[in-house]
This record gives sequence, C-alpha cells and structure tokens, in this order.
Amino acid sequence: MNRLLIIEDEAIILKALTRLLERNHYEVTATTSVEEALDFEPRGFDLVLADLRLPGVPGTEIIAHSDPVPVVIMTSHASVRSAVDAMRAGAIDYIAKPFDHDELLIVIQRSLSQNRMKAQNTALLTDMERLLPSPALLQCTELGVHHQRIKDDTSSEKNYFIAGERGVGREWLARLMHWHGERRNGPFVIADLPLLRHEPIAEKLIGSDEGIDRHGMLHAAHGGTLVIRQPALLGHELQNQLADIFNRRGLNKNRSERVFNIQLILVSDTPFDALVESKKLTPSFAELFSTHHFIIKPLREQHERLDELVNSLIDHHSRRHNVPIKTPDPSAIAAVQAYRWDGNAQELDRSIERAVLAAHGRPIEATDLGLGIVNTDSTATANRDLSLDEYFRFFVLRHQSHLSETELASRLGISRKALWERRQKMGLSRSV
Repeated sequence: MNRLLIIEDEAIILKALTRLLERNHYEVTATTSVEEALDFEPRGFDLVLADLRLPGVPGTEIIAHSDPVPVVIMTSHASVRSAVDAMRAGAIDYIAKPFDHDELLIVIQRSLSQNRMKAQNTALLTDMERLLPSPALLQCTELGVHHQRIKDDTSSEKNYFIAGERGVGREWLARLMHWHGERRNGPFVIADLPLLRHEPIAEKLIGSDEGIDRHGMLHAAHGGTLVIRQPALLGHELQNQLADIFNRRGLNKNRSERVFNIQLILVSDTPFDALVESKKLTPSFAELFSTHHFIIKPLREQHERLDELVNSLIDHHSRRHNVPIKTPDPSAIAAVQAYRWDGNAQELDRSIERAVLAAHGRPIEATDLGLGIVNTDSTATANRDLSLDEYFRFFVLRHQSHLSETELASRLGISRKALWERRQKMGLSRSV
C-alpha cells in the first residue's frame, strides 16, 4: 500500500481528501502545514500532496525536504505562472482546485508511476556499473588502452567493431563505451544473434507491421547503445538495410520517418578485415566501421603485466568481499604465468575471486586457483588437462629463484641444453 502525506490547511478539504484516498487503498497521513509535515519525515512516504498557500511557508518548501519522494502541488489560484514556479521548484506535477476526484487520482497514479520508473532506472544504472570491469583489468590489460583511446575520441556519432576471443572483455568494453559516453542515461540493448538464429532477425531488429516485435530493438535502443553479437550471422540484405538506416539516421516505414539516435557496436570472434575479405560483411555495412575497428589481444599474449594484474585483482576482490589482503604465494603467480587462459581476462577474474574466497585471508596458493596444478613437485599430476608446456612454465617460474639451472634441469629430467632451448622457445629468460 502506497503511503501519502497530505499538507492542506482547510479542514473540510483535508477531511474529504483523506476519505477519498483511503477509499482508493492509500495509507494517508494528514497535516496542515509544512512545519507539521516535517515531524513525520517526508522521505518515508511514497508521495507528498501539498497545497501551495499554507500558513507559514508555502507548500513548495516541502520539496527540498522530500527529495527523492515526488511532490504534487495543489492550489485554488490556478495560473500558468504558479504552475511553472511549482515545476521549477521541483514538483513532479500540479493540479488546480477545484479538481475532479478522478483527475486527482490519475495525477497521483501517474506521479507514483513516474517515480517508480525513475527508481528502476537508477537501479539499472547501478547494476550496470556492477557489470563493468574492475579497475585492475583496465590498468593491466589491453582493455585500458582501448578504453582510453575511445574516451579521447570525443565524437558520439561513431560506431565501433570490437573483435577478439571469447573472454577478452569485448562486451566489457562496449559497456564502458556506453557508460562513459553521452548516451549513459539511455538504454543499453544487446542483440544476441546466436540466440536469434531460428527467429526472424530482421523483425527482431527493425520491427514489423504487427505482432509483439513490431517496434524492434532499434526502437528500444533509441537514445542509447545497440550491441550486436556475431554480426556475420546477419544476412546481406539486412546488413544493407541497417547501413541505410544508420547512414540516414532514420527508417522510412508506413509513409513516415522514424529518426534514431543510436551508437552501434558490433562484437565478433572474427576480426573485421577477415569478415570483409570473406565477404561476410557487405561494403555498405562495413563502411560504418571502416575506421573504428580493433582487436583485443588474448591474455596469454599479455604476460608482461600478469604479476601486476594478479595482485590488483586480489586487492579488488579482497576489498569487495571484506577479506584481509595477503601477498600471493609464489606458486600462485607461477601458476598464472604458466596457464594458457583460453577463457582470457574473464576466466582470470573469476579464478582470482574464487581463490580470494577459498584462501579467506591467508596467502593464495596455486591450488586455490583451480587450474589443475596440485603441488609444486616435479612429479605432480593435474586434476584437469594441463599441457607439458604449461607445466614446464609453471615449474621453472616457481623454482628458478632458489634453484640453479643444473638443479632445475635435474628436477625436470632433462639436460641443461634442453632446458636452455625450451626457455628460448617459450620466452622464459632467467630474469623473469
């Protein structure tokens, strides 16, 4: 049941309003002045209904004390001027006395609905912020480089093509582009084409003349960002239609023009140039992204900052889960360096979070990461597929600080020459 606070100094009107609203299932608190209303803490209500002219201060004074609770102003001195002043003061709506009961109920319902939508939008923005990558991933991976490049490009009219393996953070980057752009308060819509392959994709994107999808995702994304996953699944005819829409920034339909203000971002496993060369993208559609396409490298090609990244992620997740921060055991760093990370940055992020929770305040060890390395002995076995190269990298990184090259080779069962050759092949210099 919605709680309403009424401020009205005329006893007859106050009594009538209270009866009317209680009959319509509102919980009502009746007061006769702003000063009296403040004793009931206005922010604890769902809506405040205040007369403009009251003994003492005017009804608009309650607005500052009620935020974010909406305030509807009533007055028997209806005029455009007083309406404008009330709205400028922050009132959500305005109604003139004498008012029709049905009209008042509509104003109250509309104001409550608008406030709920505002609260939902705030909650969605908060949830979207939670889905953004941690600062550690921006500081220590290629994500940060691309993010800064996009932030430095002040134009909001550009469309982007982001390629890379799954898990590198393509969609993270798309969310960052939306979050830090001019369309932040607009919708963020994802068209997941692999899930739509058995449905009429054109209708889902552009809409149809009838049915529940008649408005389409373009309408839903107006004023915001539309992300299309795996654009190679778009038919050539639909690609050309989308190119025409985004070039003209509108859609001609049923003899009317629908204007769109949308940033388009494509997310793909396959690089832009490869799709163009294989003719999976039409020339007109590809032209939308011809100067704004890039590839995010996989994590295994960014080994130089993995130590820093691990420590930053441990710090991030320890703070997030309120766990004491500890320097990781060398075995954990070596395991991270050795692993291929086919799941890339997202897999590493989840592994570190899991390890922080598993260690719960003690230094994280290799076994906490769940990567298959169960101990640091040269005869260790793995509880999941671990390649010989991964184990070699792990063992060398784990023990080179306290074992000589001869001792390392002996523990691995190979000659010093073989050890040196594999080091060269894998880029594992002694200084690593």
